[in-house]
Amino acid sequence: MKDPAKPVEINAYERKILRALQANGRMSNADLAKKVGLSTTACWNHTKRLFESGAIKGVHAHVDPNVVQQGTVVLIGVVLDRSTPESFAAFEAAARNLQQILECWLVAGDVDYFLKIRVRDLPAFNHLHNTKIIALPGVRQVRTFFVLNEVKADGFLYI
Repeated sequence: MKDPAKPVEINAYERKILRALQANGRMSNADLAKKVGLSTTACWNHTKRLFESGAIKGVHAHVDPNVVQQGTVVLIGVVLDRSTPESFAAFEAAARNLQQILECWLVAGDVDYFLKIRVRDLPAFNHLHNTKIIALPGVRQVRTFFVLNEVKADGFLYI
């Protein structure tokens, strides 16, 4: 796999492939080839290159969180007690292992990290907060924001 820090050169066909697969990751190679204007063999070769280069990280099902009782979205700002490479590394390792954390970002500003989590409801969040979030390594302060409405959450990249 290609070094993730280096950009990959993407040609016009591959951009079309990426747009199409973001919209429908289950599209067959034959349908994808028709959509982007390539033969099936050429389309497969381009798609394979996109996977091998790391441009496509994976293909996943988009699960409705309400159906699986994870409809409450919470954004959490975390301030660590120290700003050292070791404290950042310890926090990040623990955050990666907490399954309720969907996304974790190191940020500049008033907090060190933002976490995006999903839970069933407020009592479930309260339990998670009291048993897991404040127990993450180096946590000094937690600022919690409950999402009232997901205005845009499709996550497609403009390519």
